[in-house]
Amino acid sequence: MKIFVDTSIWIEYFKNQPEIADKIDKGLLSEIIYMVGPVISEILQGAKTESDFESLNNSIDGVPFIETDFADWRLAGELSFKLRRKGLTIPITDCLIAAISINNEAFIYSLDQHFKQIPDVKLTEMLE
Repeated sequence: MKIFVDTSIWIEYFKNQPEIADKIDKGLLSEIIYMVGPVISEILQGAKTESDFESLNNSIDGVPFIETDFADWRLAGELSFKLRRKGLTIPITDCLIAAISINNEAFIYSLDQHFKQIPDVKLTEMLE
């Protein structure tokens, strides 16, 4: 099982929100949590200070990383195109995270409601 933890969850994790921190810690120990490029960028851009940036940067180094390839970018564009035709505008970063998860048969753990609108995305609320 692979789970991509979205930025919305990492924010709560780094705030030490107990329920989420417990789930993430268990998932990390079970080696089912993976990091993707867009989430790394979103996490790092949210740092408030140089010290926070370094701490976040060091923290994400320990999480296994899934590379983004051409097929992921293509699928992200396709998802965005099809959603826009239905009147839904989803941030391209979320479409890319969704595409990577679809192509890697992974679940997404997120507080972001956008993912519920993207076809073929598998969401999870619990890490076991």
